Amino acid sequence: MRLLPVHALGAAAFCVSALGGCSGSGGLAAPLVNERLGVLQARLAADTNDPVAYYNVAMGLWSEKEYDRADGELRQAVALDPEFALAHFAIALVELPNESHWKRIRRQGGDTAVAQEARYREREYTHALMIDPFLDVRALGLFRQPYDSVYLNLTATMTWLRDRRGLIRDSMPRSLVWVHSIAAAHSNHLPDAIADIQALARTSRQRDLSGTVSATPLETNNYLYMLAALLQRTGHVEDATRVYLEVLTGDVANYEAHVQLAHLYEAATDWGHALEQRRAAVEVYPENHCLQMDLGVTQYHAGVLPDAEQSLRDAREAGPRDYRVYYWLGVVQQARREKADARATFETYLRLAPARDSVRVAAVRQQLAALQ
Repeated sequence: MRLLPVHALGAAAFCVSALGGCSGSGGLAAPLVNERLGVLQARLAADTNDPVAYYNVAMGLWSEKEYDRADGELRQAVALDPEFALAHFAIALVELPNESHWKRIRRQGGDTAVAQEARYREREYTHALMIDPFLDVRALGLFRQPYDSVYLNLTATMTWLRDRRGLIRDSMPRSLVWVHSIAAAHSNHLPDAIADIQALARTSRQRDLSGTVSATPLETNNYLYMLAALLQRTGHVEDATRVYLEVLTGDVANYEAHVQLAHLYEAATDWGHALEQRRAAVEVYPENHCLQMDLGVTQYHAGVLPDAEQSLRDAREAGPRDYRVYYWLGVVQQARREKADARATFETYLRLAPARDSVRVAAVRQQLAALQ
């Protein structure tokens, strides 16, 4: 029985077996870790509010085949930062090689429990790609060759299938087209990436119309979202906006489409529509404090300072360990000439901020000196 019959891991398996990123047993390779686990754990002990530190420890544990412990650290990372795409992606994959994990779940709840766990991992995979369609997965060992090399190798394969077998993109193996799209996007061959995603969206839509059950977590709307992101990256703003709106027509719960539309409207200084999209994202996913923080930041840039302060206070209540919230709340309070509040907020930021945020830490220290 296939424990994880998902496209995410079908694509991952294609990557690791065909592109040199697999272990000798044919499973997922360990992620790339450049430092000893003890060093990573010491860094986490010094920066316990840093989601990246939890992620790095998870990668160290994964490389030691401590899969369950790695999974726990990854969950800590996304609890601190619900928009940490790479951590969500890692959660989707980390338990793949862990046979004891799946056996334990089957003992506890049978095939139903295994299916539920598989769906959870599928959702994490899809969630990661909705947060960041251009996620760089090389750190997880999926691509051990440069993206350019992967793109050229798979382009040659697709050309052979076209010329020798008479296949168009829509008829080629989906994992092949999917991995080719990833490599094309990361090697700046964006027209090819767009063509790949369009083909995947077409075939997915055909399955929807025929009533065929998909064995993959990525649905038509997910491919359309990625198409919109590619159009956005290539500067086709009107087309990207149209496709994002089409995504929302098909799935009003796709909060990331609201987020991307907000980015597009902010770039055009269309604050009214940007705020509308930020509020819509919060309504869809109210437990994600990052969205409340982003609403407050947009309100700040739009000059709606009282609303910005309230939104950031709400974000602070929902995510009290997120140092970024305190930074922006302090900025807004300073802009509102609330010196005592701004000083207290910036001081909290300095207590929570990780060492890697050194540039902003230095700027806040200067702001505090000015508030004395």
